[in-house]
Amino acid sequence: MPAPFKRLTLDQFANLLNRYQFTRKINAVHMHHTWRPNHSQFRGHESIVGMWTYHTQTNKWSDIAQHITIDPQGYIWLGRNWNAAPASASGQNGDSHAGPFMFEMIGDFDKGCDPFDGPQRNTVIKVIALVQKRFGLAPGSLMFHNMMSGKSCPGSSIDYREILAEVQRVHDQPEQWEPRSRSAIFADEAIDDPDARTIDEAVEDLGRVSASQRDPENAEACVHTRGAVDVDAGALPAGRAIDLGAARRAGPTPAQLAALRPHLVNLTMGELSDEGEYKTSKGDVDAIFGEHLEAAFRRAQALELPLRIVVQAHGGLVNEAAGLAIAQKSVDWWMANNIYPLYFVWETGAFETIGQLLRRVRDGATRGVPRDVFDLLTDPLVEEAVRALQGQHVWGAMKLSAQRASALDVIGNGGEGDGRFQGGACYVAQKLRDFCRLHREGVELHAVGHSAGAIFQAYFIPRVLQFGAGPFQSVHLMAPAIRTDLFKATLARFVGPGKPGIEQMAMYTMRKDYELDDNCAGIYRKSLLYLIHHALEPQRRTPLLGLEENLRADRELIALFGLDGKPPLADVVWSKTAAEQGRSASRSSTHGGFDDDLATMGSIARRILARSDADRIVEYRPGADSSRGADAWNVEVALPTDILLRPAPAPLAAGGFMGEYGMGGRYQSNGGNGNGGAGYYHPGGGVLHAPEIGGGRRRALCVGINRYPTYPLTGCLADVEAWTRILGRLGFEDIATLLNEHATHDAILEQLRQLVQASRPGDVIVFQYAGHGTTVTDLGGDEGGGDTPADDEAICPVDYETGALILDDDIGRIVDLLPEGVNLTCFMDCCHSGTASRFGVGKNPSNTAHDPGDRVRFIVAGPELQNAHRRYRAGVPQGRTLPRGPARMREVLFAACLSSEKAWESRGQGEFTVRATGVLGRMAGSLGSISNADFARLVIQEFGPSPRQQPRLYSSEAAAALGLLAPLQAHAAAAASRPAWSGEAQLLIQGMQQLLQQYGPPH
Repeated sequence: MPAPFKRLTLDQFANLLNRYQFTRKINAVHMHHTWRPNHSQFRGHESIVGMWTYHTQTNKWSDIAQHITIDPQGYIWLGRNWNAAPASASGQNGDSHAGPFMFEMIGDFDKGCDPFDGPQRNTVIKVIALVQKRFGLAPGSLMFHNMMSGKSCPGSSIDYREILAEVQRVHDQPEQWEPRSRSAIFADEAIDDPDARTIDEAVEDLGRVSASQRDPENAEACVHTRGAVDVDAGALPAGRAIDLGAARRAGPTPAQLAALRPHLVNLTMGELSDEGEYKTSKGDVDAIFGEHLEAAFRRAQALELPLRIVVQAHGGLVNEAAGLAIAQKSVDWWMANNIYPLYFVWETGAFETIGQLLRRVRDGATRGVPRDVFDLLTDPLVEEAVRALQGQHVWGAMKLSAQRASALDVIGNGGEGDGRFQGGACYVAQKLRDFCRLHREGVELHAVGHSAGAIFQAYFIPRVLQFGAGPFQSVHLMAPAIRTDLFKATLARFVGPGKPGIEQMAMYTMRKDYELDDNCAGIYRKSLLYLIHHALEPQRRTPLLGLEENLRADRELIALFGLDGKPPLADVVWSKTAAEQGRSASRSSTHGGFDDDLATMGSIARRILARSDADRIVEYRPGADSSRGADAWNVEVALPTDILLRPAPAPLAAGGFMGEYGMGGRYQSNGGNGNGGAGYYHPGGGVLHAPEIGGGRRRALCVGINRYPTYPLTGCLADVEAWTRILGRLGFEDIATLLNEHATHDAILEQLRQLVQASRPGDVIVFQYAGHGTTVTDLGGDEGGGDTPADDEAICPVDYETGALILDDDIGRIVDLLPEGVNLTCFMDCCHSGTASRFGVGKNPSNTAHDPGDRVRFIVAGPELQNAHRRYRAGVPQGRTLPRGPARMREVLFAACLSSEKAWESRGQGEFTVRATGVLGRMAGSLGSISNADFARLVIQEFGPSPRQQPRLYSSEAAAALGLLAPLQAHAAAAASRPAWSGEAQLLIQGMQQLLQQYGPPH
């Protein structure tokens, strides 16, 4: 903003932070020093104006680079609009949807220069903590400029770990500020409050420059290079070109979240969510049914009305923040109509990846092609590219999330309890059953699903009915993205005479012409349903319920919806209707717009309330977000506006897809040598498997042990949960788990052997381990030579005290069985040796922890364990392993640390796992563009400039350059040698080129 610049105290900043209406999600805090002016050169407001002048007139930026500036006295000077991306670090500035909050500190904090202490340091620490608390960020979301650039900023004298520890202490303290709300500010006693006026003025000042103005992606405030080598702003290291924005919108305030809690159930990959802005525990679900719904039932009884409960599921390509925003605007409206909403927010991460795939197609395939010409021919190319970039895995993971939510009695993926997994929606279904049994005739059930929310309901509604609750008085599907075969196998079988379960069903969807006139982010020139139909399902042109042409081609659906002129069993409302209100009105002209359409939502409410067209209800009012009507896709999938991606790779072999329907789907024990706690995910009965492209499958074994008889750990099961969640997002269909007492020596080796021997060329398999490691004397003589005794490196199964350790030799013999053309990637969150060519651990690190909650994942093998190891090995036949060494390694191994370091767990999770899964989560749609070596570097960067452990990649040189979790080069070569596009697409390209040659660029 232009001068004058307002100066705030720390308390005023805290109140402003609470008051300010953020429209962008803050996902990191970036810390800089000005270098110039330094402490002695600072002249207050004059210096702030000088920076603004330099940034806007010399650099030609839209505004001053930073959001705030902290001066030597600890005062805070306002700067750039807080809803605008800053000019912080090249490629790391985010966008209008999401990104960092950036601050500058007046001073030169390189060694030997200005001191970083006193009120300035105090304000800096508390500002970081305040911003992080406002957005639910961890202390580690703080980023120094030197972590993103070759510069020394914010100063070589400032230690990152010290700052992080101080910020953590503020996080751990009770709230010290009580920011006033606007209502309090405008109360009678606050009218003359000078702080209130200051904050009101600050809000106005921050809006003086529009948040929509954009600066170059390489905009970077710090210009000096002392103590570091400057880098070319356009030459980012591999894998760094991923937008930190992640397309998240600003979330509700704590007060708004508290108001939503009686109505919301938040899920992540089908489980009750323990992370993100909004967490849902079993206790929260119990409170919904035992407290809030009970109170609602009493109110309904007093009014002599039934308690109408509507269970709503949003579209699957929606992240948590967008899902919360949709719920927030609709809950009050439902309640105003005496309808109690239960809203599932089932974040999946797919929103980010689909957006990346589309933009990769645009930026790669369409570069240099006139837009007008490409509009005519682009869709088949986009479809081909999305398939080649493995969009099916993204969509498949989203569908798996819907199915997992209602999964019942799942074995082997639990927590500290009985080792059983139950989907979060399944738990809700049980509570709903109990509530309905208690109140019998006084409760009505209704359901609404939008887009992929229809898939979610296809599993949830049958689960509720299976438990004996119901029937559902009505079910409403908006633009359903569900396959017709899944719909018929799940929901349709409950509709009609003699099929108690769903009394009424209505579908709202667009006519074919409107579907063809819709678009996905302006890149794909038809609706999302057509993209799914052609590219995201395993089989091309998979029939979808929401597409008119598919509906009219299915005899059973024609009869169900009365498209043959006979009385229908279910209704279909084609948008756009002439009527703007009524029981059969719908006016949405975009796939993503139905749940914000006045006519559609009003029609659903009238049907739930059994009202006629003439009856009055509280009419729905569309949200204030006008972009939703203009480009519903961008809101539904929360796409970033300018996501940075490397060029698209050659098409990779795609894996098989996950089956969808059959309520028998569950995690099942597969027996074998004491592995009763193991589980494999199988889709359930009646699954139709499509042909696998290239035969490649994606399977994993995840092992985690907390409950050791001695030296227990606390974070290993959380590690397994994190790995299973991220691997599921990455398209892994079968994920076996061994936890706690089930992770015995025999069970681990047998499960790993089965995983390896059942694989075939083109498969990608993963072995993940979180637990203790140790070293024991080498009894076979293969680890060293001469007179120097050598050690075998080992991992510690739960029964390790019997001497049943798993040696690197044991693992090596199984790896020797690996078929050619199979990618085995291992993630080992335990101590590891830098000299071992197989799995191993460090040499007797101490157990001294910096914090009471920290634990090192290493057990020192004393004489008792060494003797037990000798006794056990004396009775075990020792096979021979093939010659080893880095050049001969057939596996790719990511170790948590170097041999001289320790693998730590803190705050209930492995430090390596937290960072590795975090990197994978941000890169979910871009794995084809990052190598194993790139990934190792990125994870190391996550530990910061002074890490206490450094991950290490062990592999052959060729494997280091291979794409992370990609099919091996030998297998991928067949796909890479084929043309990048199908014959159909190549003909289109040739035709487009001929048009350009004949007619030239359009005018």
